[in-house]
Amino acid sequence: MFKAGLVSPDWATILDSLPYGFVLLGAKQDLRHENACCRQLAGKSIAECGGFEPWLSHLCPDPGHREKVIKSWREEIWRNQRTRTFTLTSPGNKPREIRFRSSLLQDGGITLSIEDVTEELRAEATQRHGKWKFRALFTHTRTGTVLVDHLGRIIEVNPAFAGLCGNTLKDLRLTPFSDLLHPDEAVALAKAARALLANPAADGTSDDRQVTREVWLRTRDGEKRVHLHWIPVGESSDPPALGLYLVELPETNNAVDQLREKLRTLSRKAQSLLHAVPDLILLLDADGTVADFAPPPKAWPELNPDDSWRQRPAAEVWPVLGHLFSQCRSQVLEEQRTIHAEVRGSGEESYEFAISLSPCGDDQILAVVRNQSSQRALRERDLWQRAAFDQAPLAMLRLDTRGLIAEVNAAAADVIGGKGDVAIGAEFDDSSLPKGTIADFLALEHEGKPRGSLVFLHADGKTEGEKASALPFPTLPAPQPVMVASTPTRERRQHSFRNQLQLVTSLFSLEPQSAAAREAFLKWQVRLRSMALACPYDDTATVWVFPLLRDLADEVCSLVGRGPGRREVIITGDEALTMEVQTATPFSLLIGELMRLVLGSRQHGPGPELYVNVRPHPGGGFQLTVRPGTHRSFVFTDRDSEIETLELLTEQIQGRLEPIDAGHPSKEWVLIVPQTRS
Repeated sequence: MFKAGLVSPDWATILDSLPYGFVLLGAKQDLRHENACCRQLAGKSIAECGGFEPWLSHLCPDPGHREKVIKSWREEIWRNQRTRTFTLTSPGNKPREIRFRSSLLQDGGITLSIEDVTEELRAEATQRHGKWKFRALFTHTRTGTVLVDHLGRIIEVNPAFAGLCGNTLKDLRLTPFSDLLHPDEAVALAKAARALLANPAADGTSDDRQVTREVWLRTRDGEKRVHLHWIPVGESSDPPALGLYLVELPETNNAVDQLREKLRTLSRKAQSLLHAVPDLILLLDADGTVADFAPPPKAWPELNPDDSWRQRPAAEVWPVLGHLFSQCRSQVLEEQRTIHAEVRGSGEESYEFAISLSPCGDDQILAVVRNQSSQRALRERDLWQRAAFDQAPLAMLRLDTRGLIAEVNAAAADVIGGKGDVAIGAEFDDSSLPKGTIADFLALEHEGKPRGSLVFLHADGKTEGEKASALPFPTLPAPQPVMVASTPTRERRQHSFRNQLQLVTSLFSLEPQSAAAREAFLKWQVRLRSMALACPYDDTATVWVFPLLRDLADEVCSLVGRGPGRREVIITGDEALTMEVQTATPFSLLIGELMRLVLGSRQHGPGPELYVNVRPHPGGGFQLTVRPGTHRSFVFTDRDSEIETLELLTEQIQGRLEPIDAGHPSKEWVLIVPQTRS
């Protein structure tokens, strides 16, 4: 074969006809021969590349991959004659899987066979993945599935069928499937199967056909009427190598009616929610097209969506939303994240919108738009009025309707500073004002017309004689500026609101005391009292989180018969946390629902029934963890409806509610309440 270290011409002709690459290397990797297939594989011969390793480098454009291939060639193929497969790419072609086999020669050289195994590996992977897919489908489908051999004996059953008939695979293995059917029905099924196989399809197979019957299935508890589908597996021989039986329970008319009624109820709730939510809701396709939208209940002067928006790109109907969508599309659809953003206009366009983009399945995005333009106008007005009060050279004190000092600007503090520090809440000395000025304003309280007053001071600490007066706030431009004080009447009105809610909840006791009535009574009692507790006692813009949680726990314990003040709910965490008053109501309703889901049903176990921990969140706002006590969990009576309620309330506070362990959602939940942007 060899002559002077080279391949003889006769052998060279034979090697060039091989269907795979052949390379002969000397002891120092010097090239002795390469056949035509090897040259065709790379588009370049080993000789043209200057050696075998440069030839490999030519087939590895990526530097990192090239380094791994060269290292494997040296250590595993050249030195140890192992078989290895590399992913190689010739210029202008797709990556291919190339297998190298080597054998050692007596003179220290080696022979290499180089074979393209791309299609072989792909076929193996396809077969392997097909087995995995079949196993996953067979195991997890809710349809009872039975695999039988050519004699009709049971080889394997899935969990759905085992649960349906009450027998395990061990009990059923090698049992003829016909033994599970009525004898007459088994004979009729076998006859129909033979008729199916005797009339093959146009392509000579019967894989796309099946036999369907409604039969009696014998189970451990008796007989059940089921829908049965027989499907041949494999070639259309008689009988086939394998067969599949699919078993389903027929749906009763009652079940269908119940499902339809549930869908109608869900539709009514969804419509009511859309009418109640003061937001614009849009459904966007993956390409940014507005698939559908629900307009806000009241028209917005800043934005007026109409029917022309449907099936048009968001970038055309509302460029602001289209720009935001293009920036956040991958984060929402690919990373399944919810994005919150604020868009503001400048100059004459004084709009402000808060937009939330969330994935909603089917490769679509739900956009919820909240109009905050009026709040922006109030904030801007508040800023300049506050600045005017603080920086005004005119000394001003603000009194509440009880005649107590509520606020003092810098000029007033300078005027009366010689008399000592101004004590907020102290009684104002009105001896220098016209007689009865303050008393007249205080008397308006009893007429249902509460008014604060603004007193102007002269530079010498006294008022301007007879011309001085106390200014009632209602004479200032509406809406009233920040100088309007909280009044006892507001407190009484809030107490009255609470009392009215308590009266409404007491009316539920007049309903019939069935189990459903008691459940509805508890649910609405908790909701109404949660709303009452969320109201602040004064006109402050913040609500203390820790006291609100404690009051909610007492109310829920009282309603379920545990008694307020008992240690059934343990609340721990940071007592200095607060939230904005507009967030307090949905937050209170959400926590009341979570407490009711645990405390509303008797669950026996040692220790407290519920643990609540609240602490600051690193991203702003605070985080609240709700964990049932020992041997207790969240109990849902209508899971879909109650989960929907929790999601809606969470969306209203722009928060995030999720279980600690997704596999056990009834054990512990965490709620993240973001910091409200003012």
